[in-house]
Amino acid sequence: MEILIPVLIVTVIGIAAGVILSLSAKFFSVPTNPKIEQVRDALPGANCGGCGYSGCDGYAEAIVNGADITLCSAGGADTVKSIGAIMGVEAGNVRRKVAAVRCSGTEDCAVKRFEYRGLASCKAAATVSGGSNACSHSCLGLGDCVEVCENDALSIVNGIAKVNPLNCIACRKCAAVCPRGIIDIVNADSRAVKCSSTDKGAVTRKVCSAGCIGCGKCAKACEAGAIKLENNLAHIDAELCTNCGKCESECPVKVITSA
Repeated sequence: MEILIPVLIVTVIGIAAGVILSLSAKFFSVPTNPKIEQVRDALPGANCGGCGYSGCDGYAEAIVNGADITLCSAGGADTVKSIGAIMGVEAGNVRRKVAAVRCSGTEDCAVKRFEYRGLASCKAAATVSGGSNACSHSCLGLGDCVEVCENDALSIVNGIAKVNPLNCIACRKCAAVCPRGIIDIVNADSRAVKCSSTDKGAVTRKVCSAGCIGCGKCAKACEAGAIKLENNLAHIDAELCTNCGKCESECPVKVITSA
């Protein structure tokens, strides 16, 4: 009996606590919108954060609360259409997004200041020496973006980062880690200026043969008005770009290519 009584007391307390917790869960629970789960199931489950939210769960809840339904680059147009059907809204024309490295300064184009022998990290090179290239806007080429890419969409080719658009889901992780800030997210079906230099043309020519010289020929050739020159650098408005290719043909240094 000395052992049985404490066991019974603990058992009764456990049962009572379980009943109280069950009643609390029932009476104090917050009802959830069933559409959140439906939208979540329609999302690809990449949890990449490319939409700007913490993951697919966060984005699903945001959509039900009124957020833009076109922010999931990983899912693409099919996902947007599915979500639109769930939410009862028009999906519209969704354009796939990919990352674009705004640099064309390969090893055979860029002038070197020295041979870098430090830690194989873009962040380290930018902090310690600014990188080996004479152009201060160039890709450092040490692969920090490659390391964070979970989709095998990035590689270092001839000294600079290259994007494989077929694998890219525009998660923005590469853009976030680049110490130069030269990786943008653009429409996959538009042209992009693969240069970030805001130096004057004469200065750019001295440090890289594949740098934008701000000549403006691309802007003059663009019938859609999608290109403007700002701080000696051409910028393409991806929403206006019709991907006609005239700017690419007119560029004397060939730094405008498909995204």
